[in-house]
Amino acid sequence: MKLKRICLTGLALLGCLLVEAQEMQEARVEKSVWGVQAGLLSSWGYNELRLSDAVVLRSEIGLVGGFALIYTNIFGEYSRYIIMPEVAVEPRWYYDLARRQARDRRTIRNSGNYFSLRTSFNPKCPVISDSYTTPTNLMTMVPMWGIRRHFGRHFSLEAGIGAGYWHRFDDTGSTRNRDGIAIEWRFCVGYTF
Repeated sequence: MKLKRICLTGLALLGCLLVEAQEMQEARVEKSVWGVQAGLLSSWGYNELRLSDAVVLRSEIGLVGGFALIYTNIFGEYSRYIIMPEVAVEPRWYYDLARRQARDRRTIRNSGNYFSLRTSFNPKCPVISDSYTTPTNLMTMVPMWGIRRHFGRHFSLEAGIGAGYWHRFDDTGSTRNRDGIAIEWRFCVGYTF
């Protein structure tokens, strides 16, 4: 009888440990997530590939745009615009998945807060630009903080902000404005496959 109680107690403890391990295992990023996102003047296709329980490697390809309205006293106002391709690689650390799960919040398709190092490259081949804007090869490296939340099975909202470094690879020989501080922000609506 005493042996039976010890065995039942041991099985109950083992069951509790297995349930706890299963809950901890669920609080990790998904193995692979594919999707598309669109923001103001930009759109991307992306994949997030799991590297560890909380870290993914996000790769993106898309189109990004820029617009400037310039006003001078002599010439009046005029505008500049460009839309160009972009390739980006971004390791992301989703740091709050376990806490979100403990509070019964969704972590589906990597819904959570993250820190990342976004590295992007824009080649010198614009899709659309005005006649005065000259495209150049441009690289940025920006540490970012962001959030992503999923609604329903497939739709998501993502917002992020960061400041880092940009460098322009200029083939004209000019050394003026070849690098500087990059400010990036992101507000996107997405669809996850």
